[in-house]
Amino acid sequence: MMAGNTASTGTVRVALVGAGGICNSVHLPSLRSMPDVEVVAVCDLIPERAAATAQKWSIPKSYTLMREMFAAEKIDAVFCLVEPGSMFYVAMLALQHGYPVFCEKPPGITSCQADALARRSDSLGKPVMVGFNRRFIPVVREAKKHLAAAKSITQVEGCFYKYGSGDRFDLGGLTAFASDTIHAVDLLRYLSGAKTARKTALLAQALDCPMENQWNGIMEFDNGVHGIIKANYLSGGRVHQFQVHGIGMAAFIDLGFGEGRAQADILTHSGAVSYSLASSGQASETVTHLDGKQLAGSSEFYKYYGYYFEDRHFIDCLKSGQTPECCIQDARESLRLVEQLLASRL
Repeated sequence: MMAGNTASTGTVRVALVGAGGICNSVHLPSLRSMPDVEVVAVCDLIPERAAATAQKWSIPKSYTLMREMFAAEKIDAVFCLVEPGSMFYVAMLALQHGYPVFCEKPPGITSCQADALARRSDSLGKPVMVGFNRRFIPVVREAKKHLAAAKSITQVEGCFYKYGSGDRFDLGGLTAFASDTIHAVDLLRYLSGAKTARKTALLAQALDCPMENQWNGIMEFDNGVHGIIKANYLSGGRVHQFQVHGIGMAAFIDLGFGEGRAQADILTHSGAVSYSLASSGQASETVTHLDGKQLAGSSEFYKYYGYYFEDRHFIDCLKSGQTPECCIQDARESLRLVEQLLASRL
């Protein structure tokens, strides 16, 4: 357990650092819909952006300097919503001022930075949660519940395809694999139930780009589950899908095909084995469809895609004193796995 700054029944006073797209499109809609959360201030190095965000969301104060905000405001937690190259310094400063921290992924640009955040979190007894929102997508969590009925999980597979430039992430200071595909890497680790990988191998190349923008990797996790990761940032468009295979059961999770989707199909076998539709016909197999918007109770992207639920989880942990599920001590393992994959290029 880690200490929060607020009573279990009180209002949680939140300050935001970073007033860009992800702040305005998903985190502020989530936080402002929670009656027990008060957004007291927003900080951004671009004064006009901070002021515009404060005006749009009726936030009382805007700042350009974090230290001034920390000195002037009564704050229970800080949301760090900045680019990866700045994340470590922003999150560490908030921790040093004694605040619990929610930070967007990745939690720094190296596992060394993530380790430092974990050590400081431990020493201060203040939680740091990392925004790997795919874990909190309702259809993902529901699929994982269904898979608990399988005898064991044996294989996981995930992909992230887009069309764009591989050198745009963090102004080219971080590969798309480390900055963006890490979402898929983390979800594979989460779905496999593993902490680390024993072995990895990766094929990577740069296609019409100064930086790598295509990757195909394999992993053997520490629990024996095998993983496959595929990414291409010069493909036909956004595709984000996952497969989880257990003995007699599989989940096919669709988080995007040209649009943001949230749906899954659970395939379950029973009865006699049939290897060939042509020779012996259809086997006894049941398909259960999961509708992510229905599970989320909303067609709003920030809700059915997990952002609301990860923010809600963080707030609830602050109020209960529990350690967040996606704490820095766990989330850093996904950054380590990304580094391990990149270091095992063939």
